[in-house]
Amino acid sequence: MQNIEQLTRELGAALQLAPEYARFIAAKEQNEADGVLNDKMKQVELLRMQYQNEAQKGKDADKTVMDGYSEQFRALHEEIMACENMQEYQAAAGGMDKLLQRVTGIIAGCAQGNDPATYEPEQSCGGGNCGGCGSGCK
Repeated sequence: MQNIEQLTRELGAALQLAPEYARFIAAKEQNEADGVLNDKMKQVELLRMQYQNEAQKGKDADKTVMDGYSEQFRALHEEIMACENMQEYQAAAGGMDKLLQRVTGIIAGCAQGNDPATYEPEQSCGGGNCGGCGSGCK
């Protein structure tokens, strides 16, 4: 067991040397340093809380107010997703996710008895938003 854990830690260290990881970390840091983007994200969080507070009123909730929050949320979300830093972050996160899926696919295949030297996991889309994964599916 300890040998497997040590090898896993070595794999983790190798992942941190991958270009996908470097791109992801750089994009994350860029997002964190983007004051305008962070302000918009804080506004989204505030809108989410206001919407939830209104929704908790049950049948006394004001639909017009909730619709207003929803529209503001949608508009802010579009602004956030239009930010160059966020687009790069989404693409970088997709690349990192694709790498991790491949690695875990190989590990899972080997755990099922496949040859570690030759096993190729199936490439599949999780059915979610593939905006930055680059796998070519849509």
